[in-house]
Amino acid sequence: MSKYIWKCENCGEEFAAENPNQCLKCGHDDITIKGNPPPPPWKPILIVGIGIIAIGLVIYNWDKIFPPLPENIIKIEKHDNYFEIKGVAIDALGLYVINSTSGDKLYSEGNEFYPCKDGDFIIKWEEQENVIIEGDKKVKNFKLSSAPHENACEVQLAIVDIDVRSSDCRYTIMTNMDDDPNLEISLNKNKGYQKGKLVWELSEINGATHFYVRLKGSDQIEKKRIPSCKVDDPVEAPKDTVVVASFELYTDDVKNNRKQFTDMIAKDNPIVDYNNVEITLDDLINDLRRKAINNNKAYSMFNNLVLKNENVFYNADKTKITKLKITQ
Repeated sequence: MSKYIWKCENCGEEFAAENPNQCLKCGHDDITIKGNPPPPPWKPILIVGIGIIAIGLVIYNWDKIFPPLPENIIKIEKHDNYFEIKGVAIDALGLYVINSTSGDKLYSEGNEFYPCKDGDFIIKWEEQENVIIEGDKKVKNFKLSSAPHENACEVQLAIVDIDVRSSDCRYTIMTNMDDDPNLEISLNKNKGYQKGKLVWELSEINGATHFYVRLKGSDQIEKKRIPSCKVDDPVEAPKDTVVVASFELYTDDVKNNRKQFTDMIAKDNPIVDYNNVEITLDDLINDLRRKAINNNKAYSMFNNLVLKNENVFYNADKTKITKLKITQ
């Protein structure tokens, strides 16, 4: 129980106690609570000390808590048939240069970029978190004062895009030279290149961060960051009893109950085995509608359709309905 400051109304004595019945000095029972006792003298000192230590730790670890943004200031230095880009890590940033008119990528050697002809050029790079790039982003009115480099006018390999299929995180690399028989791709800049391998499964990525693309025998390597992707945990498909019950609702009242059934299986889009002929559900529905109209039977033909539990088929892990065997 907490202690309080008590005051005796008889003798005026003040004292600290938890729950007294009388004044500790005169014994009178006319006592009232005056307030909380003052904190011990060491408490404010402790609080201030902890505060000073906390501030000191923050200052000491400032760079770890709030890492500074890397300083990248682009500087352009022009030469007779090329220009240098200084002040940035070319490879780490995935920096490259394109012609502002054609969009063609320039041939480069390290931080030297070689135009095929005069013009304006745009400096581009892979977007990265916590990276700010300052300085010139364009090379304006560059003029060749000597013959272009021998490789400057050749088409340069470029990764156009990386498509990711969200359902299973399959990666498809698209380049401007997909059909070149010398095209090679790897997850490691220095080794492991595979001829023409433009499609990669998530299981093959194994923690890699970039795709590297080159033409066999060339020291020109293009890289692009692998987009993040996560496959959702598999969800079990509706049980056969649920599918059959939904199908029976549908056939009992085609006009009002069609959507609840078709919505249930739309994601899986299973094949329908109808009288030993495999068709899509939409084709079956449309075929029966045409027959009903031609025979003036409205929707009565649907009432004869039968789907049994054992005729609802699934894939191995029960996450997808693969086939429905419907009889009449």
